[in-house]
Amino acid sequence: MDQGNLIFERRHDDVTDDVLLRCQSLKHALRLCIEVTGLPLKEVAFRLDMPDKSLSRMLADNPDDHRNFPPESINHLMDVCENEIPLRWQALSRGYGLVRLKSEVESENERLKAEVERLQRDRDVIVGFLREAKP
Repeated sequence: MDQGNLIFERRHDDVTDDVLLRCQSLKHALRLCIEVTGLPLKEVAFRLDMPDKSLSRMLADNPDDHRNFPPESINHLMDVCENEIPLRWQALSRGYGLVRLKSEVESENERLKAEVERLQRDRDVIVGFLREAKP
């Protein structure tokens, strides 16, 4: 992956699907996940509780080094980096898109907003009726 092409996109919080599709492998998506945070690799490694040299070697494009990022740590990496780039890349690479599910709180919030809007409409009708009924 040509890292120079990502300089502009890395400054944005939201990485587009087009940028993700330029990642040639999960390893590239993992690197991009870290790059967009702006955090030094050493800091990410610390938060993952692994030596920074090990993380660097796992993500390097060295065909003679067969170390891989542990799959069971990908969720932790996404939490540390506060993005879902590896998950999104995996879905896109398989021809799928992702839709974030609403939490119970978000669903309840939407329901309450709709109820408030309904009550406001009812109030407006009642107030309008009372104004018309005044002599």
